[in-house]
This record gives sequence, structure tokens and C-alpha cells, in this order.
Amino acid sequence: MTMTSSKSSKSGNKDGEKWPQILVAFIATIAVFATGLHVGWSAPSLPQLFSDEYPFDVSAEEGSYITIIGNLGAFFGSFIGNFILDKIGRRLCTILIAVPQIISFLAIILSYQIMELLYVGRFIGGLAEGMVNTIIIIYVGEIAEPSIRGILGVMTGIAWYFGILFANIVGSYLSIRTTAGIFIAFPVLFVVLFWRMPESPYYLLMKKKDEEAERVLKFLLRKSNVNDDLTKLQVDVDRQMSETGTFKDIFTIESNRRAFFVTVGARFFQLTTGVAAMNFYIQILLKEATQSIAPHVGASIVLLIQLVMTVLNVFVVDRWGRKPLFLVSIMGCFVNLVLQMIFFIFKEHTSVDTSVVDWFPLVMMMVLISVYSLGLGSVVSVLTSEMFSASIKAKLICMVNGSFSLLTLAVTKYYQATADGFGLTVPFSSFVALTFVGILFFYYLVPETKGKTLEQIQQKLKGDRKEKKLKNVT
Repeated sequence: MTMTSSKSSKSGNKDGEKWPQILVAFIATIAVFATGLHVGWSAPSLPQLFSDEYPFDVSAEEGSYITIIGNLGAFFGSFIGNFILDKIGRRLCTILIAVPQIISFLAIILSYQIMELLYVGRFIGGLAEGMVNTIIIIYVGEIAEPSIRGILGVMTGIAWYFGILFANIVGSYLSIRTTAGIFIAFPVLFVVLFWRMPESPYYLLMKKKDEEAERVLKFLLRKSNVNDDLTKLQVDVDRQMSETGTFKDIFTIESNRRAFFVTVGARFFQLTTGVAAMNFYIQILLKEATQSIAPHVGASIVLLIQLVMTVLNVFVVDRWGRKPLFLVSIMGCFVNLVLQMIFFIFKEHTSVDTSVVDWFPLVMMMVLISVYSLGLGSVVSVLTSEMFSASIKAKLICMVNGSFSLLTLAVTKYYQATADGFGLTVPFSSFVALTFVGILFFYYLVPETKGKTLEQIQQKLKGDRKEKKLKNVT
């Protein structure tokens, strides 16, 4: 959202109050938390599926597909989100996310009678995940001022990782059926609380609902006079909506093409650290890598660190900027992955006794999660919410998240197949090589967006290219 500021309003309201924006974003992130439950479900549930606790026999291969089928659902969910986002509005789309979330957990409960419902439930949960990644980041980005847009974007990451941690803790001590029954409560709570939240002012102006947009701005800004804010926002929306906004524009308009390349690249290198795949298999990974601690305890510690480091981003993302956090994060991941690769080479391919440092994988995973969460873990979502013009935003984010879902599926399956077939050395070596390429990508190709309005970011995407052309001419 693009807004101006003044010292005070005539009515006596404080200018620039931000708590309504924080409140709206916080309630929206309950849907993100529920998706975190879906994503975190695999880690504590896979050991139960492979044991006698589940009424059906599940092989390791079946378990891998139960894990990754949610990513296939997320691919289709991204396109569903795109299809309805500009038709029925951000608010109603956000509410509708709860429907597949509830159905997903119900299907998991009923899978105790029909095992195939486990695949159905995970796929439908993936639909909700794709919708969350497409809809929530757009909604939060459009109701937030530039000065707190990064913080509110990080809040979605906090909710995501808190959901994963909560799923790991609850799922480690309760049955799959009982856990799913508890999880249903959260999308229901979300609908109840979010029902009275406002529509995005960006969307309202796109649909020529100026009076309603003015009312929403007054609520979000706590100002009685928002004429300047409304006028500036209207100019930005009109300029961005002057573009046709077709899928073709993603590749024919330079700024859209660059934004798509940057965000897909950032998502790809987020995955090539291996953290996403490890989160799915974290309890099984720790069981194979170390005997120094119970897998469910070690997983909870690692995920708690991930959550804490994401919370710390709130205090630095709008101070340090996006790009410095990306670089520190991915360079830290690279060094960590190199050390883990060396450890697994010694453990799996030499006669060296590594039992004396049995604690090493757990400690290194804690460090990896820490540096990953500092930038790559949640700031990539912030960048994604900022990079696109209003006319093409839904379609571009749909394409980015659809690509991300397929890449997550591929990387997770690659990790499982290579780890089971060749040992952990192979996937970790691959992660090392790709993460090194990621360092170069973030250093040379990712722009800084800190403190800029959405329109200023669009002009920067266009302007950087113009400057290069002028230099070439001169």
C-alpha cells in the first residue's frame, strides 16, 4: 500500500497508527498456521505410518508419495487462487482457504477406515497450501504500509513455522487421528475471527469501489482524512492496471519477466539448501544420523530454533534490508552444508569412527536452520509479495508458487530417493553445489526492496533496465 503521512489529523487521531494493519495481518496468518500444520504433519506421522499404530501397512515408497502429494495439490491450489483472486476479492478468497483445510484433516481421520483417503487428505491440504501462498501474501502486502510490510510478511513465516513446530510436538505424542481432530479447530477459528476483516484497498480501487476503499483506508490508517493516501494509491493502481495483465505479459514485459525470474530463482535456491526436504523427514533423518537424542525431541528443538530465528527477522527485515539477509543466510547455509557433507563422507565412505562426534549432525542441523531462517526461510515470501504489478500480480504469484510446489516435490523426492539408495552424502553434495550457485544469484541479480512502495519497486524494475540501455548507448 502506498500512503503519505502528516504530523496530525484534525480529529485528534494519531497519524500513522499501525495496529489495525497488524491486527488484520495477524488474524490472516491463522490460515497460514493451519497450513503449517499440514506441512509439519509428515515428520511425526511417518514413523507412525511405518509402525503398528496405523491400521494399514505403509511402505517407505508409499510414505514418500503420501508426503509429496501435498506439493502436487499446492501446484493446483496456486492456480485456483489465481483464478478466483481478482474475481471475488482477496477477503473472500482468504476465507475460502479454510474449506480445503477442514476437508483435509477430516479425510486423514477417516483414513483409518479407508487408507486411500490419506492421499486424498494430503492432496486437498496441498490445495489449501497453494491458495495460502498465492492469496495471503498478496492480501497482507496490499493492506500494509511500506514501513511495516516486511514485518507483516515475516509474520506469515512465523505462523508457518509455528504450525510446523506445533504439528511436530502434538503429532509425536498423539495418534494421527487424534492429531487431525485437534487441527480442525484452527481453520474454524480462523473463519470466525476473519469474517469481519476488510477487503484490500488495492482490490477495491481495481474494481472502482472508491468509497469503500476510502472507508478501509480510514480503518487501516486510523485517520479521518485519507484523501492524499487515496489519490496516491489510485494513481499507482491506475498506472499498474493500464497494463493488460495476461499470462503472455509475464514474458513479454521486461519488468514482469525480471520479477518472475528473480522470485522463481529465490524460491529455487531456498529449496536447494535442503531444509524443506529435511523438514518433511526430520525425525527419520535424525534417527539415521545420530543416537545422541530421541528423534522427536531433536526435531522439536530444531523446529523451535527455526521459529525463534524467524521471529528475530521482525526486528531486522525492515532495518537491514532483504538482500543483506539473503546473502548472510545463503552463505551460512553453504558453509554448514559443506561441513555436513564432509561428515557424511567420513561416516559412509571411510572406516573412520564417527561415533565420537555423534552429536555433530544434530548441532549442524540446528545451525543450518538458524542461518536459513534468518533470510531464506521467510524473507523470500516478503520479496514475492513486493515484486509484481497489480495488473499481473495474481497470475505471476500463481506461476511462482506453482513452480515452487513442483520444485518442492522434485527436491523432496530426490532427497528421499538418493538418501535411501546411496546414503546422505549424495543429496548433501548436491545441495552444496547448488547453494554455491545461489550465492552468486542473490548477489548479482536480486534487487533491494526495503522501504519502497509497491509502485517504486515497479519503477525500479523498469528503471534498472533503462539505465543499462542508456549506458550501452553512451
